Amino acid sequence: MTRATLPALPLCCAMLSTACAPAAPPEIRLLPLRLPGALLVCAEAPGLPATDHLTQGQVAELLLAYDAAHADCAGRLAAVRRLNPADGDEQ
Repeated sequence: MTRATLPALPLCCAMLSTACAPAAPPEIRLLPLRLPGALLVCAEAPGLPATDHLTQGQVAELLLAYDAAHADCAGRLAAVRRLNPADGDEQ
């Protein structure tokens, strides 16, 4: 390169880099998130087994299953409620 083109080099680079930019930045719109109300309610707990005699182990397994189902449902509902606040509870 010659000495005459060295001072013009940054100016040419700046002009070329602005030619690649879009004319206007794209518009980003966030749409409101509304989840169905059915996701805010847990299903009822299943009924007890039809047998008259349950061992302590079966009762313990049943209680653990109910507790796990409740914890899962309560955790999911809390997460959904944070995403979908009620009309008066806007955050």
